[in-house]
Amino acid sequence: MLDLLRVEAMKAAELIRKAESVHIFTHYDADGISSGAVLATAVNRLGKQFHVTFFKGLNSVPESEADLIILSDMGSGCPDIVEKIERDVVIVDHHAPVGRIESGNKVVVHVNPHLSGLDGTYELCASGAAFVVADCLGDNDDLTGVAVAGILGDKQKITGGNAEIINRGVKSKNIEIKKGLNLHSGKLRDVLRTSTEPFLDFYGKEEELDEFLKKAGFSGEEEVDELNEEETRKLANAIVLRLIKQGAYEGVLEEFIGKKIILKSELIENAITFTDVVNSCGRASACSIGFAICVKDDRYLEKGYEIWRKFQTELLEEIVRRREEVKEGECIRYLVMENAPSTGPVATVLSRYLFSDKPFIAVNIKNETAKVSSRANPKIKVDLGEVMRIAAEKAGGRGGGHSVAAGATIPPENVEEFIREVDSLCCAMLNSS
Repeated sequence: MLDLLRVEAMKAAELIRKAESVHIFTHYDADGISSGAVLATAVNRLGKQFHVTFFKGLNSVPESEADLIILSDMGSGCPDIVEKIERDVVIVDHHAPVGRIESGNKVVVHVNPHLSGLDGTYELCASGAAFVVADCLGDNDDLTGVAVAGILGDKQKITGGNAEIINRGVKSKNIEIKKGLNLHSGKLRDVLRTSTEPFLDFYGKEEELDEFLKKAGFSGEEEVDELNEEETRKLANAIVLRLIKQGAYEGVLEEFIGKKIILKSELIENAITFTDVVNSCGRASACSIGFAICVKDDRYLEKGYEIWRKFQTELLEEIVRRREEVKEGECIRYLVMENAPSTGPVATVLSRYLFSDKPFIAVNIKNETAKVSSRANPKIKVDLGEVMRIAAEKAGGRGGGHSVAAGATIPPENVEEFIREVDSLCCAMLNSS
């Protein structure tokens, strides 16, 4: 499955071995931080100097003294930016490539599942591609657990290359798959109240939660990780019924029922919690804390938990506040916010659990920039990566991404024009499907 990708990964490994120093530029979400950590760990084990910089979006690459530049979880959609880099470049990405990259006098190696017959939206994320590169550099099987954060963080499926990497982790005893529910560890009441994956809409609804627990036969004091098979079945059935009633996308059901991923070599063994802590650190502009946890520096673990708990509370409060502000276009639903703490996580939860029948666009105007996150699901026949690219260009910005999850950055004064263009493009795609 990964043989074709490995051919390009071997070229990347060769460049890394030749370099004395490496500068890794990576994205700030769970996939970006974990892929950066996988690459940095593999580079460090070779005795190379390395530096890691986190970006919210790739608009330019600063000057660097390093021999080699690595772009992780970014770069495939920005050939014009890559061409301006004056040093050898390795791109480790899973977004759909846009255009041709002219290498000029430097060497450019492009490790991307889309270029190797794999679907980068569902079958392999950036952290997975990074693991393939790390695997070409030496014995790095223990990094399979770190790669899981990218798989879960980007809502990918355990199939294709992702399944191969997880199986590798199981075989090397770095990952364990158990029967159960992919929920956070902790007391059942607390987990259900604060969960966003799945989002059960219990935050601020204590009486409704009490009724749910009573009807399902629980007190709420049970430890999620200690539920027996019968208790797990009862809880799963109750959650499924609630999600269906909410209007959730049915694909979310298979993501949390049946198998629980345990990361035997990580500071946080629960894969869902590990992913969310790393992702929260990125969203809270504390990427270095998430990175430290990925490289197993336990000095930052408690700080990571603290950031996660605060971020989770802010996200839930934002969802409660913003759900009433969602507007209806002809073929989309959209939300325009100002100075919201996050954009992508709000769009993800609302689109997956409350408004799953149309493409969902969230715009956040902050610091004189409008950041856009768009979400859909496989049942909605649109390519949001293409929609974001075209609409953002017309609005004087830049956009792109996957068919079901994409983003853009545009001038705030052009938000209305952008929304109209997105709606028009989505309508055209839906009508032609």
